[in-house]
Parts: sequence; structure tokens; C-alpha cells
Amino acid sequence: MVYTESELQDKYSDLEEQKSILRLYGLSQFMGVSIVSGRYKIPTSLHEPIVLTSYGETVCRRLMRHFKWAEARIACFLTFFHEELFVDHINTDIAALTSAFNEEMAAGKVLHPFIWGRELYDKAFDLFSHEPDNLDHADTLKLLKDSPRGIFQQLDLLTGPLGILRSFQMRAVPPTTRIPLYHCAKRSCSAVHGTYLSTSDSQVAKAQEKLDDILEKEYGIPSAFYEFLAEVADPLCDYYGDRRCTGEIALLGECFTESELDSVVLESLKGKSAPLREALSRNGITVGSPVEFVGDHSRAAKIQALLLMRSRDLFACIDRAIYTKQIDIPEHEIREPRIIRVTSGFYELSIECSRYGVRVMPSDPSLALLRLQRLILAIYPASEPDASRDLHWRLRKVQGSTVEEKLQRYMGNEEPAEVVRHLILVGPGPFSIAAERCGLTASDVEEMEDGELLNILLWKLGFSVMSGDESTGSLQRHRESFAQTVAAYSGYSESDKYEIKRESAPLFSSLEKTLDSTLSFSTWALTFDHWSAHPRFNYYLSDARAHMADLLNNAARGSSRESIIYDSQGRNTLFPLISGFARLRGYLEKIAVESEKYRRPASDLPSYARHAELTPFPFVHTIPFLDLSVDSQNRILDLLKEFTRILEEGGVTDVRNRLQHQREDFPKEDELLRCLRAIGTFLDGAESSGLCPTLFKTTGNSRDSAGRSSYSFKDYRGRDYVAKMPSGAGRAGLPGLLTDQFIVPVANLSSSTEVLRFSIGSRSTYTELWQEWPKYRIASEPTTELMDTLRVVDAS
Repeated sequence: MVYTESELQDKYSDLEEQKSILRLYGLSQFMGVSIVSGRYKIPTSLHEPIVLTSYGETVCRRLMRHFKWAEARIACFLTFFHEELFVDHINTDIAALTSAFNEEMAAGKVLHPFIWGRELYDKAFDLFSHEPDNLDHADTLKLLKDSPRGIFQQLDLLTGPLGILRSFQMRAVPPTTRIPLYHCAKRSCSAVHGTYLSTSDSQVAKAQEKLDDILEKEYGIPSAFYEFLAEVADPLCDYYGDRRCTGEIALLGECFTESELDSVVLESLKGKSAPLREALSRNGITVGSPVEFVGDHSRAAKIQALLLMRSRDLFACIDRAIYTKQIDIPEHEIREPRIIRVTSGFYELSIECSRYGVRVMPSDPSLALLRLQRLILAIYPASEPDASRDLHWRLRKVQGSTVEEKLQRYMGNEEPAEVVRHLILVGPGPFSIAAERCGLTASDVEEMEDGELLNILLWKLGFSVMSGDESTGSLQRHRESFAQTVAAYSGYSESDKYEIKRESAPLFSSLEKTLDSTLSFSTWALTFDHWSAHPRFNYYLSDARAHMADLLNNAARGSSRESIIYDSQGRNTLFPLISGFARLRGYLEKIAVESEKYRRPASDLPSYARHAELTPFPFVHTIPFLDLSVDSQNRILDLLKEFTRILEEGGVTDVRNRLQHQREDFPKEDELLRCLRAIGTFLDGAESSGLCPTLFKTTGNSRDSAGRSSYSFKDYRGRDYVAKMPSGAGRAGLPGLLTDQFIVPVANLSSSTEVLRFSIGSRSTYTELWQEWPKYRIASEPTTELMDTLRVVDAS
């Protein structure tokens, strides 16, 4: 009889019975989707625990006309169902079956690839010079040799180096033999391509093939078991939830070094009732010394151990390691898997972490508002009159007849940060509820400032965090403070001079930092080959400064300005920094005359550069300045000339020397004011042009019926920038338009509305983990490449 999904729901209505079926089916998948040797023989211990249903026995006897009893039995177990279940889920000894399968894996007779990291990716690059779309069995074994047992999970059965164990958290991460393994030769392609691994042509595989043939020809269409099992598994694995996703396996495998993983394991083993101790004990594993446990197990084994915990406990332990700086994540760094970017569940959830902890993000960022609304209603539930009155009072100035209407209107008009400040960070009661729901403990937050707590809540809910002013913001503040000090005094007594000198120190220190970052950034942005870099268009100050020093020092060789030497570590004072803009201008004027010398070789161009007429490749030179429009080039040259003139005519260096070097000729008020005006004029020009690295944060995007998209940004001073798509330029590796970034409005690419933009660089253990990534293979590019300029992908 062929059953529909609803009929199967009626037939197997008991929840525990459903779990038994799912566990057995998961175990069959562990066995079936694996790599075995050609001479693999089925041990008695592996097939004896299997009890087939009467339907399964009938099918098995039919298959035994061609194969031995053990092979036919295992083939039925691996196929698992057709019209009826082949396997008796009540009488099959799953414990004995699991133990026997564990022995086969421990002996290396059955293999799963360990895909949660870059080990196989790097090994494949060394082993195979070609693009390995498929590996034969010999190459598959060569690739997997000496690699750890793969980690996969079906329901609560978790396989890996520690064996098949039971996790507290149910997940759907089925085994696979198609693994992401290589980057192709196209520099314009960022995808990690998949490779099919091959198992042997064993008797078990042949029996399965024959069984499939028999079922198709003799047994008709199957019942809706796939749909039934998915429907049963979804609520058990929280398919419709929004607080966890299966990407946590990739997070552990790709985003932390081994020492950082050790920190998470040690956090999860603290105390006798620690969550990892409980999870290991449940599987018969006793932990004495946490340090010894860490030392005795491989990286893969530690990942599997951590996955035995509930996701909430796992996230809490990672967060604690981050908050205590055991895992030191710089500001602006967001760690996310690079090889396997798992999305799962109804909301297409992915996972990432920053200095504010782990968060699970839906593909639709607007759901963050619904999360915030849910949190507020949990803090002020309608079922508690006092709490409901409290919320009504806090929203008393908002229009609406009910508290729900007031809340929706308030949240629709107010910034998320202000909502959190006004309704959550108002006392220990509301905050403790929010902290508990976001996975925070009292020990996590007791030493934190309000600003950090605000950012943690925003981050966990899915919003952008609030950042402080950038270095230029610091200069602006010190300039305003110094102007107030100068205006407060007249006549300049000795005490007045002391106060002015004291206030001038942070001003000129900030000015030097801003000049250094502006000269470094503008030199690097305009003259470095970002297209060939890895990662592309990624700004990090120390790299930009080193490039600036090298380029400007070489540019002055043989000239009268050769005496000024720029330091790559940033030890540059006002005079060389101010002079540097003129030197950069001279270099740019020189290369503009010799532009053909810097044309990118045809072999280095992406394939679409030769074919895509509507979306031309914008970086045809190895120096970006040469790919800007003529108007942009002239405007930049004028600005560089202006920067030097403004600061020199403002007497900035002279005023600083007379204030800081204990000289007798103390500056007059008009000299101080002229210096301040010069600094302000320079800062306005540098920031508005983008030649000073100013961070723009995303504020929204829209799209009309014609497919035109607008992406809005705002800097720390409230200045807006709107990027328009389509831009007229082909895909070039610029950062996605849904991420915070550095934007250079003055640097317009030729024949395009696109400008130079850069993602926020960082240096950390995470960036070290992904050095020499990606590794491109040497091969000729295909003659066509798909282009999609209207769809903007967030590639931060």
C-alpha cells in the first residue's frame, strides 16, 4: 500500500516512535553516505542487530537471488523504505548496531570526510594540479589519508572522532561525499567549488543499485516517507526557530584557532555541573582535568565534544571566551565561515561572531525589528498589569489607543539603539530578562559599561552596533576643545599660556594621526593594485602606511625632496606628512602621462572583460588612479595641492613648534585661529572627498520597478552617501553594499557611477588562519562568465 504523508503521520503518530525511526534512518545515512574500500566485507556484528519488517524480509529475499544474505540485508537497511519501512524500528538493536558501526569507522574501513576547516582544501591544492570536479576512489583515499573522522549529525546522533554519540541538541547535518574543495582559475570567481568523492564499487554498493532497480520495476511508486521524515524532523531540529542554526559546526571549524577552541572547551568544563561535563558524562566519557582533556584530544574531537552541548550553552561558552579576551576579536572584525557558509531553517539562518559574541542572522535583516519587539513584549508582558502599565507610561508621548499600537509606532520611527536605551537599559529587571533571552549571564555583564551592553544587545538581535568616532572624529573634538580654550583667554598670562599649551598637545597629536592616515590611505587607495590583492579592496592602516612609505620614498629618488624619508611604522612628523601630499601629487601626474606602462596584462583580466559590453571591467590598469574619470583625476590632484597649501598657509607646523617646543615667541590669537581654520578646512576637504578614511555605516536600501537600487550610508558627522545600481561597471570585487565600509566619493571610476570603496581590514588570529586564501589554480579561463550587476551580494 502506498501511503501519503498524512497517512504516515497517522500510522506513526507517537513522538518517541518517530524519533526511533529518525535515529535509525540517520544511522543508515551515516553508513550509506560514506567511503568504503573495494574489498569491504560486512561483519556479522553489523547486520545481526538489524531486524527487518515482513515487507523488508520479502524485498530482502527477492534481492538474495543476486547477493548474499548479509549484503542484501545491509542494502535494505541503507535503502530503509519504499511502500513500507524495510526496518523494524522497535526490535532493531540500535545500541548494538551503533557500536558495530563505530568499530568499522574506528578501524578506518568506513570513512567520512572532515569538511569543517581548510585542511582538505589545502591538501587538495598540493595533491591535484587540475580542478578536481570528481576524484576517483584512489584519489579520494589519497585525499582522506590521515585526516580526522568527519563530523555530521542526524537528529541527536553525532558522529566524529569520538565515535557516534548522543548530543543534547538535535540538528540536521547529514553526511555528504560532495565537499567544497577548490577555487577555480578565474580571479573573478569567489566560490569554493565542490568535488565528488568516490566510494568503491563494493558488493554493498552493487546490492543497493540492484535493489533500486528491483523497486523501480517491480514495486511501483514509493510512499511519502521523505516528506514524512522531514515533517517530523523539522520541529525537533527547530526548523522554524530563529535563534540557532546548523552553521555552528562551520563556525567552530573555520573561525577559531585551536588555542581559541581550547579556551571554549575549558570554559565549558568549568565546575562540576559544567554543560560539557554533563554532555560527555551522558555518553560515558568522564573528564578529570580539563587541561588534560584538551591536551589529549585532536581539534576535530574537541569540535565534536562541543557539539554535544545545547546550542545555547555552546554560544554562552564562546561568548564568555570572547568577553574575557581569551578570544581577542578586534573592533569591526566579523568572523564567519569562508568555505561552508551554511544557511538553514525557515529563515535561512547563518552564524557569525564578533567582539560582541555569537549571533544567528536571518537572511532578511528586517526580522531584527521583530526580534526586538518580541523581546520588549517579553519584558513587559500584557499578562502582568504592572509591567504593562510601565510600558504604557514609557510610551505615554507616543500616539496610539493601545500599548501595542504605541509600541509599533514607536519602533517604526525610532532608531533601534534608542529603543533599547529607553525600554531595556532602564534598570536591572528589564535588562536581566533581555540578557537571559540573549544568552548572557550575570558574570558576563557585571563589569561592562552601558555602551558595551547596548552593543551586545543590538548585535545579538541582528542590528549594526554603535561605534565611536573614527580618528578624524577625535581630531574634530580636539579642534573644538582647543578653539574654546583659545576663546576663553585674552592677553595670555603665563597661566593662560599653560592651559593653551596643555590643550594643544592632544590637538596636534590627533592632527598627526589624521594626516598619517589620510596620506597613507589616499596613496594606497589610488596607487595599489586592489584587484590582484587577497582579500580585495580591504583597508588596513599598517599595510597602507607601508605602501605609502615605499612609494613616496622611491618617488623622490634623485630629486631635491629626497631628504624627506617616510617611516613605514608611522613615526612621521607634521612637516613630512604635509609635504607628502605634494609628493603624491607629483607621482600621480607622472604616471598619468605614462598610463600605458601600467595597463593590466590581458592574461590577468577576468574573462568577462573581453566579452561583457554592458558591464565593462573597470580596473584595466594596475594603478586605480588611472581608471578614474578625467574629472576625478583632476579633482584629486587639485585637492592634494590644496591640502599642502592650506596647512602651510595656516602656519600649522610653525604654531605647533612654538607651542610644544618651549619657545619664547608664543603664537598670537590670530595665528592660533588661522591654524584652527586651516585644520578645519583640511579636515572638511579630506573627509568629504573620502581621501581621509572615513567609515560609512549602512542606513538602508531600496529598489524600484525598473530594477534601480539605492544603498544609503552615513558617516560619523551625519553626512550621507548614496550608491546607485546599476553602476555601469562590471563585477570588480568591491565590498558588498550592505556592509559598513570606507567610501571615496571623489574617486569616480571611468564611465561609471561607481567609486572606490573598501572593506574594514583587521589583524587577528582569524586573519592569520585565512592567510594565502583563496588559492587559485593555474588554468585558462573559460570564454564566458555570468554577470549579475543588479543583484548585490553582501561579501564582507
